[in-house]
Amino acid sequence: MADTPAADPLYVFTGIRSAKVLDALRWVLSRRGDVEGAFVERLTRYPLESLTGFLFATSAAFYLAERGTNPKIKTLVDALYYISTCLSVGYAEIFATTQPGRAIATLVMTLGPSLTGEALDPPFKAAAASQRGQDAMVQKLDEILAELKRANQGAGSGEQDSLVQPETGPQP
Repeated sequence: MADTPAADPLYVFTGIRSAKVLDALRWVLSRRGDVEGAFVERLTRYPLESLTGFLFATSAAFYLAERGTNPKIKTLVDALYYISTCLSVGYAEIFATTQPGRAIATLVMTLGPSLTGEALDPPFKAAAASQRGQDAMVQKLDEILAELKRANQGAGSGEQDSLVQPETGPQP
Protein backbone atom coordinates (compact mmCIF):
# COMPACT_ATOMS: atom_id res chain seq x y z
CA MET A 1 0.00 0.00 0.00
CA ALA A 2 2.86 2.41 0.82
CA ASP A 3 4.24 2.09 -2.71
CA THR A 4 1.12 3.48 -4.37
CA PRO A 5 1.17 7.14 -5.38
CA ALA A 6 -1.96 7.83 -3.31
CA ALA A 7 -0.14 6.71 -0.13
CA ASP A 8 2.71 9.15 -0.75
CA PRO A 9 1.57 12.60 0.50
CA LEU A 10 4.45 14.42 -1.18
CA TYR A 11 3.53 12.85 -4.51
CA VAL A 12 -0.13 13.74 -4.03
CA PHE A 13 0.67 17.42 -3.42
CA THR A 14 3.69 17.98 -5.67
CA GLY A 15 3.96 15.09 -8.12
CA ILE A 16 7.39 14.21 -6.72
CA ARG A 17 7.89 10.83 -5.06
CA SER A 18 9.17 10.90 -1.46
CA ALA A 19 11.70 8.14 -2.18
CA LYS A 20 13.37 10.26 -4.86
CA VAL A 21 13.54 13.27 -2.55
CA LEU A 22 14.99 11.15 0.27
CA ASP A 23 17.60 9.63 -2.06
CA ALA A 24 18.63 13.09 -3.28
CA LEU A 25 18.70 14.43 0.28
CA ARG A 26 20.87 11.51 1.47
CA TRP A 27 23.28 12.10 -1.41
CA VAL A 28 23.50 15.84 -0.69
CA LEU A 29 23.98 15.26 3.04
CA SER A 30 26.71 12.70 2.40
CA ARG A 31 28.55 15.34 0.39
CA ARG A 32 27.38 18.33 2.43
CA GLY A 33 30.79 19.89 2.96
CA ASP A 34 31.72 19.72 -0.73
CA VAL A 35 28.30 20.83 -1.94
CA GLU A 36 27.98 23.63 0.63
CA GLY A 37 31.47 24.92 -0.08
CA ALA A 38 30.91 24.98 -3.84
CA PHE A 39 27.48 26.59 -3.43
CA VAL A 40 28.72 29.33 -1.12
CA GLU A 41 31.76 29.94 -3.34
CA ARG A 42 29.55 30.44 -6.40
CA LEU A 43 27.12 32.72 -4.58
CA THR A 44 29.76 34.93 -3.01
CA ARG A 45 32.20 35.15 -5.88
CA TYR A 46 29.97 37.46 -7.95
CA PRO A 47 26.98 38.49 -5.78
CA LEU A 48 25.14 40.65 -8.34
CA GLU A 49 25.37 37.96 -11.01
CA SER A 50 24.23 35.35 -8.48
CA LEU A 51 21.18 37.41 -7.55
CA THR A 52 20.32 38.04 -11.20
CA GLY A 53 20.60 34.36 -12.07
CA PHE A 54 18.56 33.39 -9.01
CA LEU A 55 15.88 35.97 -9.89
CA PHE A 56 15.47 34.82 -13.49
CA ALA A 57 15.70 31.09 -12.72
CA THR A 58 13.11 31.25 -9.95
CA SER A 59 10.88 33.53 -12.03
CA ALA A 60 10.92 31.02 -14.87
CA ALA A 61 10.23 28.14 -12.48
CA PHE A 62 7.40 30.09 -10.84
CA TYR A 63 5.91 30.94 -14.24
CA LEU A 64 5.98 27.29 -15.28
CA ALA A 65 4.41 26.22 -11.96
CA GLU A 66 1.64 28.83 -11.97
CA ARG A 67 0.72 29.41 -15.62
CA GLY A 68 -2.68 28.14 -16.57
CA THR A 69 -3.86 27.88 -12.95
CA ASN A 70 -3.10 31.30 -11.49
CA PRO A 71 -5.15 34.02 -13.22
CA LYS A 72 -2.61 36.70 -12.24
CA ILE A 73 0.33 34.94 -13.92
CA LYS A 74 -0.19 35.46 -17.64
CA THR A 75 3.38 36.26 -18.71
CA LEU A 76 6.92 35.68 -17.56
CA VAL A 77 7.00 39.35 -16.55
CA ASP A 78 4.14 38.71 -14.10
CA ALA A 79 6.24 35.94 -12.51
CA LEU A 80 9.32 38.17 -12.51
CA TYR A 81 7.31 40.91 -10.78
CA TYR A 82 6.09 38.51 -8.07
CA ILE A 83 9.49 36.89 -7.47
CA SER A 84 11.31 40.25 -7.37
CA THR A 85 8.98 41.41 -4.60
CA CYS A 86 9.59 38.15 -2.71
CA LEU A 87 13.29 39.04 -2.64
CA SER A 88 12.53 41.89 -0.27
CA VAL A 89 9.19 42.96 1.21
CA GLY A 90 6.67 40.94 -0.82
CA TYR A 91 4.14 43.67 -1.58
CA ALA A 92 2.75 42.28 -4.86
CA GLU A 93 -0.97 41.55 -5.24
CA ILE A 94 -0.01 38.18 -6.74
CA PHE A 95 0.01 35.02 -4.63
CA ALA A 96 1.14 31.47 -5.39
CA THR A 97 -1.78 29.09 -5.92
CA THR A 98 -0.01 25.80 -6.68
CA GLN A 99 2.12 23.68 -4.35
CA PRO A 100 5.26 23.94 -6.53
CA GLY A 101 4.65 27.70 -6.80
CA ARG A 102 4.44 27.99 -3.03
CA ALA A 103 7.63 25.97 -2.63
CA ILE A 104 9.45 28.26 -5.07
CA ALA A 105 8.09 31.35 -3.29
CA THR A 106 9.22 29.95 0.07
CA LEU A 107 12.73 29.37 -1.29
CA VAL A 108 12.87 32.92 -2.65
CA MET A 109 11.53 34.45 0.57
CA THR A 110 14.11 32.49 2.57
CA LEU A 111 17.23 33.08 0.45
CA GLY A 112 16.27 36.27 -1.37
CA PRO A 113 16.87 38.86 1.34
CA SER A 114 20.42 37.67 2.02
CA LEU A 115 21.24 37.58 -1.69
CA THR A 116 19.72 41.03 -2.15
CA GLY A 117 21.64 42.41 0.81
CA GLU A 118 24.97 41.46 -0.75
CA ALA A 119 24.12 42.21 -4.38
CA LEU A 120 26.19 45.37 -4.55
CA ASP A 121 29.22 43.98 -2.71
CA PRO A 122 32.37 43.85 -4.83
CA PRO A 123 33.29 40.47 -6.35
CA PHE A 124 35.30 38.17 -4.07
CA LYS A 125 34.57 40.31 -0.98
CA ALA A 126 33.48 37.31 1.09
CA ALA A 127 36.50 35.25 0.03
CA ALA A 128 38.89 38.06 0.92
CA ALA A 129 37.21 38.62 4.30
CA SER A 130 37.28 34.91 5.00
CA GLN A 131 40.98 34.70 4.13
CA ARG A 132 41.79 37.71 6.36
CA GLY A 133 39.88 36.09 9.22
CA GLN A 134 41.69 32.79 8.76
CA ASP A 135 45.06 34.53 8.59
CA ALA A 136 44.33 36.45 11.81
CA MET A 137 43.21 33.24 13.53
CA VAL A 138 46.35 31.35 12.46
CA GLN A 139 48.53 34.24 13.68
CA LYS A 140 46.77 34.27 17.06
CA LEU A 141 47.09 30.48 17.40
CA ASP A 142 50.81 30.74 16.58
CA GLU A 143 51.22 33.37 19.33
CA ILE A 144 49.37 31.16 21.83
CA LEU A 145 51.50 28.16 20.87
CA ALA A 146 54.72 30.17 21.29
CA GLU A 147 53.58 31.39 24.73
CA LEU A 148 52.67 27.85 25.80
CA LYS A 149 56.08 26.58 24.68
CA ARG A 150 57.80 29.35 26.66
CA ALA A 151 55.69 28.54 29.69
CA ASN A 152 56.47 24.83 29.46
CA GLN A 153 60.19 25.53 29.14
CA GLY A 154 60.02 27.71 32.24
CA ALA A 155 58.13 24.98 34.12
CA GLY A 156 60.87 22.51 33.28
CA SER A 157 63.50 24.76 34.88
CA GLY A 158 61.61 24.94 38.17
CA GLU A 159 59.79 28.27 37.70
CA GLN A 160 56.41 28.44 39.40
CA ASP A 161 55.16 31.23 37.12
CA SER A 162 54.17 28.87 34.30
CA LEU A 163 50.97 29.34 32.29
CA VAL A 164 50.53 25.60 31.96
CA GLN A 165 50.11 23.91 35.32
CA PRO A 166 50.45 20.13 35.50
CA GLU A 167 47.31 18.30 36.53
CA THR A 168 47.45 17.01 40.06
CA GLY A 169 44.06 15.34 40.21
CA PRO A 170 41.06 16.27 42.33
CA GLN A 171 41.76 18.28 45.46
CA PRO A 172 40.11 17.28 48.77
